[in-house]
Amino acid sequence: MKSNLLFVINPVAGSIDAAKVEHTARKFAEKFEFDIEFYFTTGAEDAKRIEEKLSSNTYHRVIVAGGDGTIAMVASQLLNKNIVLGILACGSANGLLTSLEYPKTLPEQFEVAFAHYTQTIDALCVNDIICLHIADIGINAELIYNYEKTNSRGMLGYALHSLPTLFKSDYPYRFKIHLEDKVIESAGVLLAFANAKKYGTGANINPIGKIDDGFFEVILYKRLSFWEILKTFFNKTSKQEPYIHRYHAASVAVESKHPVALQVDGEFIGKFETFSAYIIPKCLPLALMDPAKKVI
Repeated sequence: MKSNLLFVINPVAGSIDAAKVEHTARKFAEKFEFDIEFYFTTGAEDAKRIEEKLSSNTYHRVIVAGGDGTIAMVASQLLNKNIVLGILACGSANGLLTSLEYPKTLPEQFEVAFAHYTQTIDALCVNDIICLHIADIGINAELIYNYEKTNSRGMLGYALHSLPTLFKSDYPYRFKIHLEDKVIESAGVLLAFANAKKYGTGANINPIGKIDDGFFEVILYKRLSFWEILKTFFNKTSKQEPYIHRYHAASVAVESKHPVALQVDGEFIGKFETFSAYIIPKCLPLALMDPAKKVI
């Protein structure tokens, strides 16, 4: 008996050819013996419509072709439901897949998304929004906001907006950080909540990050120069940098005297004066590359 598969496609994601993805998905569904059903996002109540589908049918796997925002939106409907999530990198930055060290070509990603190897990972909840890899407040969220206002695409678009964002943003910000056992008051330019290791640029912001350990890292950048921004594009940031402070946590609350920009999984959310984040442990089975098949 075949298993049921819901295949979600964001047809306007950065690098997607929706017709080609659908055609390839049908071939893989036949190969792996899935009964496949497609849902194309429209930007109008997609989360609600996917929730309705999950309530009215029994799916064994959901595969998403889209960017980080689409993946996180679908994942938020799957938490603690024992439905495997498979993902295809079709966005502009693809931070989650970069963190998971997924293969870069779409045919290889199809193999991973449909295959049997899975790992149950943690998720973050940041200001009541599900986050699968990294959320942050401050200069990077401002950059994403400026990026989204234009028609820029890809890493070049991010790079081109770095300098204007640095000159226009009202930083450093004053943060009051409430951890389980301490309160930290400090100025900084960026405060990240990281469940995974890397941004979509490849910047290894959180070298000690593990996506299934029941914790996340709160990372405070006390300063950030143009040179340091360039280093992140070439994956040169390390955990020894003196201007970076890291804290291991299961939850955190943050206050700011003035509204500060927030981004979650590459999506600008808004500007707030209070923030909260907590871990949801072992809540999402994720299709990943079998470690035995990785080439070292």
